[in-house]
Amino acid sequence: MGMRCPKCGHENPSETLFCEECDWRLDQMYRPEKKRNPFMFAVLSLVIGAAAAASYFASGVAALLLGIVGLLLGSYSINIPRYLNPDNKTLCIALAGVGTILSVIGFILGFATVAGAF
Repeated sequence: MGMRCPKCGHENPSETLFCEECDWRLDQMYRPEKKRNPFMFAVLSLVIGAAAAASYFASGVAALLLGIVGLLLGSYSINIPRYLNPDNKTLCIALAGVGTILSVIGFILGFATVAGAF
């Protein structure tokens, strides 16, 4: 009875320390790397920012809430391309930046509307 590699699933002899197939150390657990798509986050930030700015005309509360969500997502979206080094790094940062600016505008307009209501 051998040891199954936690990374590739190859069956190795029981006395083996490293996998014969992928060289993974058999006594260590393997956690696959999470796949993050910085472009998706940047586009989502842009969409939420645009929705925050546009929802001011419908509801100040919606603009305020979407502005908060857009600010959080935008700040994450601006920073993630720096760590992952995607091919379209500049585009991702630019889209996330525009989304963040739109979120700020939506937040300010929504806050002004809600604060003016009191």
